[in-house]
Amino acid sequence: MKSVVFKHIGDIDPLSTSHGVGDKRVIATQAEVGKPVSQIARTVLHANDKVEKHVHPTMDEHFFFLEGCCTVLADDCVYPCKGGDYLLVPATCAHEIVVEEETTMITIGIEV
Repeated sequence: MKSVVFKHIGDIDPLSTSHGVGDKRVIATQAEVGKPVSQIARTVLHANDKVEKHVHPTMDEHFFFLEGCCTVLADDCVYPCKGGDYLLVPATCAHEIVVEEETTMITIGIEV
């Protein structure tokens, strides 16, 4: 049986993102919430960061932008993203992120 998980964002140590830019605080892991969630994280990308073009072959990536301004390029389309925006990048879709100003977002990975 799963138990209640309660955390405060300030108590979570920041980690480097797997893309080598910005940092994230993993709010919940797959072990805590079970499949198919790979992670739920609060991610901060800094002005002029660039997440190089990449693909997640087995994971949909959900972004909920809290503040800041960045551009996501996905499926040859340009998505200007700011606080309040939501974007789903499905598995196998090549995407990259160009950060104009520090951007804070919630990222959720769902295995497919």
